[in-house]
Amino acid sequence: MRSGPYYTKRKLKQAVEGYLFILPNLIGFMVFTIFSIGFSLVVSFTDWDITTGLENMSFNGLENFVKMLDDRWFIDSMLNILYFAAFVPLQILLALVIAVVINESVFFSKTIRTALFLPYVTNAVIIAILWGMLLNPGDGIINNLLRSIGIDNPPGWLGSSDWVKPAMILMTTWTGLGLNVILFLSGLVGISKEVYESAEIDGVKPFAKFWHITFPLISPTTFFIVITSVIGVFQAWAHIQILTGGGPGSSSTVIGYYIYKAAFEFGQMGYASAMAWVLFVTVFLFTMLQWYLQKKWVHY
Repeated sequence: MRSGPYYTKRKLKQAVEGYLFILPNLIGFMVFTIFSIGFSLVVSFTDWDITTGLENMSFNGLENFVKMLDDRWFIDSMLNILYFAAFVPLQILLALVIAVVINESVFFSKTIRTALFLPYVTNAVIIAILWGMLLNPGDGIINNLLRSIGIDNPPGWLGSSDWVKPAMILMTTWTGLGLNVILFLSGLVGISKEVYESAEIDGVKPFAKFWHITFPLISPTTFFIVITSVIGVFQAWAHIQILTGGGPGSSSTVIGYYIYKAAFEFGQMGYASAMAWVLFVTVFLFTMLQWYLQKKWVHY
């Protein structure tokens, strides 16, 4: 066993060198993450207009949190989030079906996977501009296609309070589909072929094979996708800011975008911080609920 003053000094030197290497990142983490989180908690209990400076910050207790109960824009933004989240299971199911088909029988699967994944890594601004052109109610490709098949009065999409949410769901499904397909494929590839061969010898039908073998074995992957997809819905705002500005009215406003508007357009940093903490608690409770429920259906 190595010991002695020289060995201790060398270990100390290595430890100091290691901490010096991570020091810049540690300082950035403390300043831009830990301090920011703590500061936002303090600000959430204040009536602070960001344009007036810190000297005009005044504490107002729980007033910001009580205000949300009567704020129609906040309520609508949370309801819109629930609307978008309700379609997450269908988006995940679509990704799973595509992944199973690619894994089983499609030629050029690598090319298809690359094509599906490209929207996910494409800049959000570019995607928003592209879908804005596609969904243009006047001469957009989608409405022109609908007119060509006999639909004389196609939806107004982004300009209609009834159709703007389906339009956003269509766009986000297309954008995030590739990542979910890749994740499911990684789970499917990890399943041993011998398991399927044994099931076929026992005469197990295809659907039963999927339900009793494939789905349980990829349930950890499914659990991960469910968590990240719902959190992604709660964090959405870039596409909405570019395409709709939360409109028409509040029909496409989500909590992330409303927090941004309250803080940087209306100057209500205290109220925006309070909404941010409500969002954090909501996402945290949902995640904890899923961690509890996953014991019933996730198999490791």
